[in-house]
Amino acid sequence: MPRGGWGQIYVDRDPTNPYKGWGWVEVHRDDHIKFNVPGGYPKTYKEAQEACRGNIANRLKYVGHLNLPSRGRGGTNKFIFNINGEQVVIRAQKSLTNKAVAAWAKTWAPPNTKLITPGDRTISLNGEKLENRPYFVYFILNEDSNAIKIGQAKDVEKRLKSLQTSSPAQLKLMKCIQTDGVEAARQLEQSLHEKFSELRLAGEWFRAHEMLLKYIEQN
Repeated sequence: MPRGGWGQIYVDRDPTNPYKGWGWVEVHRDDHIKFNVPGGYPKTYKEAQEACRGNIANRLKYVGHLNLPSRGRGGTNKFIFNINGEQVVIRAQKSLTNKAVAAWAKTWAPPNTKLITPGDRTISLNGEKLENRPYFVYFILNEDSNAIKIGQAKDVEKRLKSLQTSSPAQLKLMKCIQTDGVEAARQLEQSLHEKFSELRLAGEWFRAHEMLLKYIEQN
């Protein structure tokens, strides 16, 4: 059953060895729909069920692994997926490896997707370590004041939560633009502040004018 909008998906612990069983990840239902993330059970689980039907030898191979793990009340590891400039948070069972999560992501995410692991490393879907952790320039909307904040952060979700705690109005993340590192993000942020300087209200907040909205839509 989904917890606060989070749905559970079972994945292979080791895609090269189905006898190691399965683990689980959690995807928010909005991201599940937006990115067409496949749900249900992995192909290997269905194959294992079929292979064990009436076959004692195969049952022995899968002993202790055929049953799917329960969610329980334990904590999770947080992975951040960078998908074409958007950040998607995935919660994973703590015993799942980075390799297992990356292999699962390969079944549905675009090839250029980058994963930020719980250890704050950035890897590709092939498990290769990437030199620069992506930074993002974000656009956050305050509908009550018709204002848009243009800022930069490496963890936009965390930044949004921080801003929301000090704002009585509901804030909405409109878009992120992915850059190759903190310096690139700062340069883009500064250029946007200059580009839309006529719309500046205060600090990093700008009037939600048609010109700015059009830029956000097209980039």
